[in-house]
Amino acid sequence: MSVGLAITKGEIDSRAGDIARRFQQSFEDVATMQAYLLGAINTDLVALGYTDQEVAVLKTAFADLELLGRIWVGQEALAGPKDFRVFVKQIWGVGAF
Repeated sequence: MSVGLAITKGEIDSRAGDIARRFQQSFEDVATMQAYLLGAINTDLVALGYTDQEVAVLKTAFADLELLGRIWVGQEALAGPKDFRVFVKQIWGVGAF
């Protein structure tokens, strides 16, 4: 008798599909947020309570994430390695590594 969840093809298929769907949804969410940030005036964001530095980090992080999305769909390639976490890790909060 095994303890815990039994590993089955169905479980692996379900987890793999769920992860792929969340991954795709994340790119769609990035595109939505980036579109908002591109149209947002920095002083308006500062008026919401952000500092100029926080606005810069937020906008840079989402510019990096948008670039990663363009690479994901084959619209763009990188000339060399890039750590996309540099600015993103400043906004991901608890669970950051």
